[in-house]
Amino acid sequence: MGHPEAPLMLLVLLVLHPAAPCFTVPSDAPTKLNLINSSHQCAELDWGLFQQQNQLWLSHNGIEALSPSSRVGPELEKLDLSYNRLRELPAAFLSRARGLRHLWLQHNQLRELPADFFANATALQKLWLQGNPLPAVPTTTFRDSLRYLAVPCRCDTVGSILAACSRPKGTVLQCQCLKSHNDSFNITDFHARECQGNVGLVAGVVGATGGVAVLLVIAAVVCYRRRKAAVAAAGAGWGKRESATAHGQPRYISRAAEIGTADATAAAPDYENVFVSPCIAPAAARGWTPEWQEQQYRPQVPVDDDYFLESEAVSGDQPIYANTQTPGEDSVYIIPNQ
Repeated sequence: MGHPEAPLMLLVLLVLHPAAPCFTVPSDAPTKLNLINSSHQCAELDWGLFQQQNQLWLSHNGIEALSPSSRVGPELEKLDLSYNRLRELPAAFLSRARGLRHLWLQHNQLRELPADFFANATALQKLWLQGNPLPAVPTTTFRDSLRYLAVPCRCDTVGSILAACSRPKGTVLQCQCLKSHNDSFNITDFHARECQGNVGLVAGVVGATGGVAVLLVIAAVVCYRRRKAAVAAAGAGWGKRESATAHGQPRYISRAAEIGTADATAAAPDYENVFVSPCIAPAAARGWTPEWQEQQYRPQVPVDDDYFLESEAVSGDQPIYANTQTPGEDSVYIIPNQ
């Protein structure tokens, strides 16, 4: 079983023996202090150690964070925090940095800078930000004093400063994006070569997708109209169905009669209980019984004639009528086998 007083004792030890500072800075440290590569790891840097310096070099020390109360003094002119592990900086870090002229922040892990981060750095001339996953640079960076700006070669980052850096020829501001020490680009050239092509590619993909969608819609409309026309044609049939007769059977009249005059339509005979299909009896062969002689044979009629089908006949022996569509000719009567 554990001892409940153990966490309390650990807390007391931490209070009595705080973590060692990242650097040992004497009280009479020079104003130009070089502490490059003086620490392998620094979880949080106490900025209270640096109040008298006007040049401070702190690169390659594994600094992960600055104390929340950190403030750059007005006397500091050059500050190098490059090649560390900084993820963020205190919002008011440069609130008193009126004399800061050069600031190195490249190759950290900075993902965002406050919008007014550089608002009070009115003397800032050179700023290095490459090597950070920054999506944008605050607009307060662009003071009249700024002469040089280096950012990572990313389309989003370059796009955020393109307008501010595209000043008329003859201005002293130089904007570059850097991929490595020896691989730097003018941001206007980089954006024109690397970023506008991406925009065009995205636009092309979107346009192609839209075109495919339009073609699919057109194809769907065409298919729908064709199906509708086919259904309408199938519904028209070869005859016209009238109301049921007195004995409950539907009656049909010839469509060919409808094509003619109204008198022809009125004189056209009605037909009931017609079981006709447009087929021709196959030719007889030796040793083979024609299908029409079998019990199941349906009456044959000429292929070119119009005929009518009634499928709701009642059971029993009833005559079957076939319309030859030729007025004046005798009707064809076919009586099933008894």
